[in-house]
Amino acid sequence: GTQGTPGKPGTDGKTPYFHTAWSYSADGTDRFTTVYPNLNLLDGTKDFSGDWVIPWGWENDGTYKGLVVKKRVIPWGGIFKKFTAPKDGVYTFSAYVKSSGSSANITRYVDTSAGHIVPDKSMGNDFDWLRDSFSVTLKAKDNISARYEITGSGADSILWTAGHKWEQGSTATPYMPSSSEATTSDYPNFIGQYTDFTQADSTNPSDYTWSLIRGNDGKDGATGKDGVAGKDGVGIKTTVITYALSSSGT
Repeated sequence: GTQGTPGKPGTDGKTPYFHTAWSYSADGTDRFTTVYPNLNLLDGTKDFSGDWVIPWGWENDGTYKGLVVKKRVIPWGGIFKKFTAPKDGVYTFSAYVKSSGSSANITRYVDTSAGHIVPDKSMGNDFDWLRDSFSVTLKAKDNISARYEITGSGADSILWTAGHKWEQGSTATPYMPSSSEATTSDYPNFIGQYTDFTQADSTNPSDYTWSLIRGNDGKDGATGKDGVAGKDGVGIKTTVITYALSSSGT
């Protein structure tokens, strides 16, 4: 057949997008995130408790975002905790790192039983708190660890670190303790939402309308009163045992 008659141009349609974010404050500014946090696959990362390797030479130095901070002024000797992959898949490591000194040359090292599959990362000198992360594909029972070290020779070199985290997937979500350690206060307690015609989520907390979704744990209730004592029971005075050669007892 012959070519059909072209139709009239249509008007541009607009697709609405619904956006969601989470925060620890009613205005969305405290630990704002558009990705809900996964639980940590490591225990003891909030306060460096448990079995950490090379803890000597590190000292506690306050907190950052509610996490215990470890400080070191001696080169090398990075503190770390081994992680064993529970199953095949992609896993992501993240941690907070800070440095002082013009020649500290902070470097991140990764060791794994699967071979050296994550390149060393030079992080530089004299930088404020940042969250470093990387993703890696592991087999079940692969062991892996990540650590930060002062590799320079400057006498004024200082290294701080906090909040080490391993999680499944290729995205570094906000810090969380492990499932055995998490409490209600560790989860975001406000949700922010808005709708527009742009697919990308806004990173401006004021664009969202915030609502409380999780309150703090309540106080334990008062101890209940003892119940009313029951009446005295009828005690057993004697017991008689007899035997027979049939199930009917005859």
